[in-house]
Amino acid sequence: MGSYRMCVCFTCKFKITEAEPPRDVTEYFAKYAEGGTHMSQLRGFLADVHCEGGASTSNAERIVEQVLQKRHHHIAKLITRRTLTLEDFHHYLFSADLNPPIQSKPLSLSLCSRR
Repeated sequence: MGSYRMCVCFTCKFKITEAEPPRDVTEYFAKYAEGGTHMSQLRGFLADVHCEGGASTSNAERIVEQVLQKRHHHIAKLITRRTLTLEDFHHYLFSADLNPPIQSKPLSLSLCSRR
């Protein structure tokens, strides 16, 4: 919550809200979280949607660690869970540092298949 002093007489308080995740992000989260509140199937998401055939469990764990470190840096060492919430997943998808744009490559005929 932000507060600003106005005319030295009173203080205005404004609630700062984050943008809600788009519907498709929520749908992907629900699919790979298997209806739960925490996503534990990030490797499956990377393989299916991001077309990363070599997506390994260690790669997914590294991404989860980075997301938790960036989002919860002040309490990252205290967090024992190694899964993503909807907000963490949304942050990962729209973060230029954690999920950079796809590099321009020549078009190949072997595009990944969508399930």
